[in-house]
Order: sequence, then C-alpha cells, then structure tokens
Amino acid sequence: MQTQAEQTAYDSTIERFSKAIDRRPTFAEGYNYRGIAYGNKGEIDRAIEDFNTAIRRKENYAEAYSNRGAAYRIKGDYDRAFQDCNTAIRLDPNLPEAYNNRGIVYKLTGEINQALENYNKAIELDPSFAYPYYNRGIIYHEREAYDLAIVDYTKAIELRPDLVDPYNNRGNVYSKKGEYERAVKDYDAAIERNTDLAEPYYNRGMVFILLQEWEKAKADLTIARDKQENIIIEQFRREYENVADFEQKHETKLPEDIAALLNPL
Repeated sequence: MQTQAEQTAYDSTIERFSKAIDRRPTFAEGYNYRGIAYGNKGEIDRAIEDFNTAIRRKENYAEAYSNRGAAYRIKGDYDRAFQDCNTAIRLDPNLPEAYNNRGIVYKLTGEINQALENYNKAIELDPSFAYPYYNRGIIYHEREAYDLAIVDYTKAIELRPDLVDPYNNRGNVYSKKGEYERAVKDYDAAIERNTDLAEPYYNRGMVFILLQEWEKAKADLTIARDKQENIIIEQFRREYENVADFEQKHETKLPEDIAALLNPL
C-alpha cells in the first residue's frame, strides 16, 4: 500500500510529463517516465499504454521494453514479460534493470538458478542498484541461507534506506535466527517508513509473543488485523497449524486473548 505522500509524488510526476508530452508529442522519454509513474500508482494498463507509445516514438528503446516487461509481469503475463525483457537485453546488454526484471519473472516461474544469474548480472553492471540485492536476498532467505540474506538485505538498505521491504525481510531473518532485538529494530524501521502496511506490525507482534511481552504483542496484532483483516490467519497458518502447534513448538502457553487473536473463530 502506498502512502499519501507517494501518491502525491506520482501524481506530480504524471502531471509534469503530461505537460511535456502536450508540448512535444514525439517525446518518447516523457511517455516512458509517465508510464513508470502510472505503474508505481498501480495503474498498470495506463502504464503499458505509455510504454507502447514510447516504443513507437523511439526505435530500439531498451528501457521502455524493460519497463513494459515489468508491467506485464505485474499483470501475470509472464510470456510477454520474458519477451520484453529479452528484447531490452538484446538492444542494450548493459541495462541492469532489464536483468533484474527478468530475474523476478524467473523467480515467479520457479526457475530460481536463472533468477540468481540475472540478479548477479544486474549487480555486476551496477553495484549501486539496490533492488537486485533485495531480490537475491529473498532467494537466500527462502533457501535458509540466512547470513547471505542478511548481507543482501543490508546492502539494499545501505543503498536505499527509504525502502520498507528490506527492513521487514531482514527482521524476519533475524527472528528466524533468534535475534529478536535486532528483528524488532528492523520492524520499527519498516513501520516508520510506511505506517499503512500490516505485515511489519504482525511480524513485530509475533516477536513480542516470543519475548512474552504480551501487551505489546496484542497491540501490534490488533493493528495488523485492523489494517488487513485476514493477515493474521494468512501469515500464522503459513508456519503453524493452530495455536496448540505454536505452543508446542515454542514450549509456551499463550494468554487467552493472544490465542484468540491468532486463532479467531
């Protein structure tokens, strides 16, 4: 979910490039950058329209192909996404964004080694590009290579301290490693950057449960539920069958009000 400030920034970008396009309708870059802003707002079809126009206005526009590939990926059209990313790379073999975008599609289609190769290539081409570090960190995280995941999430944070997800994900890794204080600090940072997201509240609440800080846990889980109604059920059931399973695995007994939050009737 985007903050109001982010939405306002995207709207300002769209307005600025719309005026530039009105003055010069052949301005391919204007369509491309307006398309990016539409994509960031979640208006994917309008983004694709702008990328289409950018490609028509400028022959061999690798960046626009890469961006359209990302838009198709968001729509779940992986075949078109691959096609556009491949075209972008053919037109500009040194475009790191195209490799990162193609890596995400490989990840989504279960081709993990190919995803890693593409993230590695994106990093090789631009070591200051935060997103492939974050995306590679996800793969290490899922493979339980936690120390490697922490390195990549940390690098993404160093490069883009405004991003929320690397903090949240690094917090999850610290939690898995039993480093709960570090986990809480990362969830704090994620929440500070976007108070609208439910997931960091849920994750911090679960850590507070493990620390037996019941009131803090209850507060965070309640906030998470209020922001996203089914998040507790969806997230909790990914790891535990029920409250009894949680209690057995962690050798603890939950207060009734906490148990009720985790296992609503």
